Amino acid sequence: MAGDNSKPIDTMQWEVFKNPAVWVLALSSACFYLTRYAINSWGVFFLEAEKGYTAVEAGSIISVNSIVGIAGTFFSGILSDKLFKGNRNPPALIFGILYAASIALFVLGPADAILDTISMVLFGLSLGVLMAVDICPKEVSGTALGIVGIASYLGAGIQDALSGFLIGDNHTILNGVHTYDFSTIKLFWLGAAVLSVICTLFVWNANSKE
Repeated sequence: MAGDNSKPIDTMQWEVFKNPAVWVLALSSACFYLTRYAINSWGVFFLEAEKGYTAVEAGSIISVNSIVGIAGTFFSGILSDKLFKGNRNPPALIFGILYAASIALFVLGPADAILDTISMVLFGLSLGVLMAVDICPKEVSGTALGIVGIASYLGAGIQDALSGFLIGDNHTILNGVHTYDFSTIKLFWLGAAVLSVICTLFVWNANSKE
């Protein structure tokens, strides 16, 4: 929906800043990036320390999500345009749920190479789908994207610090053997993924306004 061209751009930009839907979407994206970068940064270590894989095995499993993500990115546009007629809400919700499910399988599932690989396939596919909705006039869409983008990378940066702290804080050494308790970090990663999906529901009916 086009914006009101009679309004000055700075007025429209201020309206973007005052739009609660933009900030909810920013929080959703921050949580999305939090879990995404957590898996890419700490996934190999998690598989080694928690599930007993070798470094080569763990690295091979995690790499699957990047490869599959290419296909997800390619087909997400086609899916949105053809199947949902340009409506990004349904695919965002569907693949958001798929995203949370893949994290649940990864962190809560047993040490099984097939299951862990499947979790990374689902994870990679869901990354390709744009988790966004058209909630601002096109004239100031860049402002909205800027807010969401900053929040996304803040989420990525925060997760790195918090994940490192939580993993280190639950680390013990007994008779020279290093042991890690990932109970808290599992909830942290999975909770962020679920919160990301919940936030998208709050902007489901939001649309661009004149």
